[in-house]
Amino acid sequence: MRRMLIVLLLLLPALQAFPQFVYVPLSARSAAMGGCLIDDGTTRCVAMGYRSGFATAGLSTARLDASFPLGQRGRLHAGYSHFGDADYAEHQALAAYSMQIGPRVEVGIAAAYSLQAVADGHYRNRHYLAPAAMARISFTPRLQAMGLVGTRPWDEGPPWRLHVGMAYRAVNRLLTLVEVESEERWRLRMGFEYCYRQHFFFRAGLATAPLVLSAGAGIAYGRYLIDISAESHPVLGLTPQISLAVCF
Repeated sequence: MRRMLIVLLLLLPALQAFPQFVYVPLSARSAAMGGCLIDDGTTRCVAMGYRSGFATAGLSTARLDASFPLGQRGRLHAGYSHFGDADYAEHQALAAYSMQIGPRVEVGIAAAYSLQAVADGHYRNRHYLAPAAMARISFTPRLQAMGLVGTRPWDEGPPWRLHVGMAYRAVNRLLTLVEVESEERWRLRMGFEYCYRQHFFFRAGLATAPLVLSAGAGIAYGRYLIDISAESHPVLGLTPQISLAVCF
């Protein structure tokens, strides 16, 4: 039971690390911790989520992800997300593969296909294929680092995006995340998670440029983990999100 709870606790960032580079939204757990993406290598899980962008129906996103082992050292991730409404929508399908190349090192590649669909006949639909690469190093059981590099979709801003971060668990109940990403400018992300009696989780985080504050909570019950979060943008307002994960 304890092992299963630990797997559930660490699940959702593992399902989001590759997709974030191609604008697939974060899980509620990651969103509550400033959008941090540290990947723990979890397998055999399915997750689904819903994000209401600034509490507006036309800016909502629904997603489904699955992660499972492939071979003795590899794992495969597949995901799909839908953003928007009948007038404008973005569809994205993702496939990623990673493999252990040593006791402490994991590397991987990913590709995401995106479709930007516009109902208005005056505009053409657009397609985009975005590759990405990842490396994860576990220095100790309590300290790990990750780096990702990938292309940006469409034709907005710099074509490349870089993301590096570290996770440190000073004590069993407290996880601290610090990450930096380079897009149009550098952005810092920080997140904290406190575990209470192995079933309840309380989270907080922030991201800069612009400053976005976030918070959330989660509960683990058997094979299930439910997370909720809220992000506060200084101009656009509140964005709630919910995620459900199942391990098998």
